[in-house]
Amino acid sequence: MIYKRRSLELISIFLVCSVGWSIEAIPDRPFLQEYREFYVADANSGANDIRAIAVDGKDRVWIATSAGIFRLNSGRWELQQTGSAFTAVSANDGKVWIGAWNGLYCSSETGALEKIDQIQEAIGAIGVSGNTVVAIGPFGMWHNREGEWKKEKGDWASSPRAVIHDNDGTFWVPSGHGLFHIRDTSIVRSYHAENEILTGELRDAALAPDGKLWTGGLGGVDVFENGARCKSYTAKEGLPDSEVQSLTFAPDGVLWIGTSAGAARLDGETWSFRHGRRWLPNDDVRDIAFDSDGTAWIATAGGVSAIKRRSMTLLDKAEYFHDVLIKRKVRPPWLVEKSRLLTPGDVSTSCFEDDDNDGEYTNLYLAMEAYRYAVTKDPEARQNAQRAFEAMEFLQTVTGTSGFIARTVVPVDWASPNNPNPHRLHDRNRTYTSEQIADALISDPRFKPVEVRWRPSADGKWLWKGDTSSDEITGHFFGYYFYYEFVAQTEQDKQRVRDLIRRVMDYIIEGDLNLRDTDGTHTRWGVWNPDVLLKNADWRAERPLNCLEIVSYLKTTYYLTGDEKYQRLYEDLLFKHGFLEIVRKPKPTAPSERTHIDSDLLALVFPSLLKIETDPKLLAAYQEGLMHWFKIVEDEYSPFYSFICGGLGGMDIGTEQCVEFLRDAPLDLIRWTVDNSEREDVRLVRVPELDILQTDRLLPASERPVMRWDRNPYEATGGDGGGTESSGVYWLMPYWMGRYYGFISAPQ
Repeated sequence: MIYKRRSLELISIFLVCSVGWSIEAIPDRPFLQEYREFYVADANSGANDIRAIAVDGKDRVWIATSAGIFRLNSGRWELQQTGSAFTAVSANDGKVWIGAWNGLYCSSETGALEKIDQIQEAIGAIGVSGNTVVAIGPFGMWHNREGEWKKEKGDWASSPRAVIHDNDGTFWVPSGHGLFHIRDTSIVRSYHAENEILTGELRDAALAPDGKLWTGGLGGVDVFENGARCKSYTAKEGLPDSEVQSLTFAPDGVLWIGTSAGAARLDGETWSFRHGRRWLPNDDVRDIAFDSDGTAWIATAGGVSAIKRRSMTLLDKAEYFHDVLIKRKVRPPWLVEKSRLLTPGDVSTSCFEDDDNDGEYTNLYLAMEAYRYAVTKDPEARQNAQRAFEAMEFLQTVTGTSGFIARTVVPVDWASPNNPNPHRLHDRNRTYTSEQIADALISDPRFKPVEVRWRPSADGKWLWKGDTSSDEITGHFFGYYFYYEFVAQTEQDKQRVRDLIRRVMDYIIEGDLNLRDTDGTHTRWGVWNPDVLLKNADWRAERPLNCLEIVSYLKTTYYLTGDEKYQRLYEDLLFKHGFLEIVRKPKPTAPSERTHIDSDLLALVFPSLLKIETDPKLLAAYQEGLMHWFKIVEDEYSPFYSFICGGLGGMDIGTEQCVEFLRDAPLDLIRWTVDNSEREDVRLVRVPELDILQTDRLLPASERPVMRWDRNPYEATGGDGGGTESSGVYWLMPYWMGRYYGFISAPQ
C-alpha cells in the first residue's frame, strides 16, 4: 500500500510538471561582464615591483615602483623618473601626485612629470583636498595652502601610509604605529589601544561616500564614525585575507581592498575576491585606482591588472564561447575538448592533445549543438552536430569491430619520435612486469594492465585508443539520443543513428552486458553485467549508477530501433534482477563513495528515460531516482544539473542562482590554478567527498577553477597553472538547455 501511494504521488507530480507546469523565464538583460588585461613590464626594468598606482584626469595611469616613476603609454610602461617611489594619489583637478625617495612630483596637463623644488626628502604619504596638499615622510610634514609650501613637525608617527582629508577640514594619517587624527599640525586624537583599533600596523585608509573612515592593516579593517570605531571586518565577517594593504572606494561605492593574497571587494553586503592568474599577475596587491570608465587598475608585486567591464547578454557570452570553441577546440575528425597551451596562458600557442574522454566530451558538444539547433534553427548548429555525429560514427568504425567504440583517435604521426607538430599523445603503449601488476592489484583489485592502448586503423592513417570506459558509452548514448531527436531530419539521417546505436548495443549484449575490448575481456570500467554488479563487492559503489546506465542504453536503443529484444532485456533487468529498486537511489551518499563523476553521468542517463518511458510505474521510479539525486546536488546550483531536473522532472530549482552562475563565470577559459586553501573566510573540509580538500561553502563561479561538471565545485584548489584552455561546453550546454526548457529568455 505504501508503494502504491508513493507511486501515485510521484506520477501525479510528474504529470503536473510535464503537462500543466509553467516556467517563468529569467530575462536575458545586459549585465556587466568582468575581464582583465595585464600590463607587465620587462622583467629587468624594475617596473613590476609596484608600491602605488594613480590615474590622472585624462585616464593616464601612473605607478610608483622600486625602480622609479612610470606612465602607461600605448600599453607599455615608460620611465619618467628613476629612483624609488612610494606613493601616488589622484587629485580632483586631474593631477597625480607622487612621493619618491628624493621628494614630491606632480603630473602636468600634458602628462609631463614636474618636481616640487622645495621638497628634497622622502615622501611616503600624500593627501590632496581642493587647493590643499599634505605630503608626509619620515622627516616631517609639508603643507601647501594656496601655493606656499611649509614644513612642520609633530608627534605623529614617522611611518605615514596615507593622508585622508575629512569633510571638516581635518585629515587622518594611518601609520605603522597607529591612526592619527590631525587638524592643521596638531593631533586631535590618536588610536592605538586594542579597544580602539584592530591593529596599530596600518597600511591605508579611505573615506567612504557616507563620510565614514575605513582603515586597514595587519588584522583586518576598521570603520570609524564621529571619531569612534563602529564596525570591524575580519575573516569572521567575510574578509578573505586579513593582511590589508590598500583601501579604495570605486566610483560606484564598492570598497576594493588590496591584500597580500588578492583583491577583495565589499558592496555593502556581499564579498567577492579576485586572486590568481585569472585576475592578477601577482596576488600581492599593493594599491588600486580607478579610471573614468570604472576600470580597476590593480598594482601588484608583479605588474598591473586592469579589471574591466563590458556590457553583455548571456547570448553574447554564448557566442563568444562558441567562437573560441570553433577556433581552437575542434580537431579532426571533429573531436572537441580542451587544448594545451605550449606557453601557459598564451592562447596563440594552443595545440591539441588526446583525452581519455574525447568521445564523451564530444557527445556533450554534439548535444549542445543539438539544443542550440532546437532553439534557433541555425543551420550552422545542425551542420556542426552532423560533423560531431560523423566523428562518433568514426570512433566505432575505425576499430574494425562490429560495435566496439574507441576512446579517441589521433593522426598516426602523433606517435612518431620525429613528429614536427607539438600535439601530445598520452598513455603510449607499454609493458608491465608481474611485480608491477601485483603492486597495482593490491591497491585496486579491478586494475587491468593494458599494454596495447593504441592501435593503427586499417588504412594506416589513424591511431585509435582502446580500454573504453562506461563513461564514454554513456556519453555516446546521450549524444545519439539528442542528435536523433533534434537534428536528424531525413530518414537517411535517422537510419544512420539507428544502425550505430544497434551495433554498439548488440556488442554490449554479446559481451554478456560487458564492453569487450579486442583482447576478449571487458575493459576496466565497461561492466553492466547484473551478476557482477549485484554480487561482486568491489563494484558496490558503481552498482546504482551502472544499473541505471544499462537500462537507459536499452530503452534508448528500443526507442530508436523499435526492436522488442531490447525492451525485453530492459524489463528483465528491471523486474527479474531487481534493478527497479536500485534505480530509485542512483547516487551513493557515503562520502567515501560519492563523486561528481556520478552526478555528471546521471545527468546524461536520466533525460532519455524521462522522455521515452511511458509506463507510469517505471516513470515513478525514475522520477524518484531523479529526486534522490537532485536533493543531493541542488545546493550546488549547477545550471547543467538543475535545468535537467527542472526541465524534465519539474523540480523547484534555484533558477536565479543558476543564471547567476552563467553570468558570473569568467570569460577567461584558461585553466589557471585557483587556490582557495589559504583564504581566511573559508574552512577546509573533507565533505561532501573524502578524496580532496574542499571549501566549507560554495564559492562564486568567478572565484573557482574553470568548471567541468564531473569535477567537485567545492574543491579548494584546481586548475593547471594556465597550461590548458577549456572548450567552454561546460557553459554552453546549460545555457542552451536553459533556453530550450524556458528558464532563460532570448535577449530583447
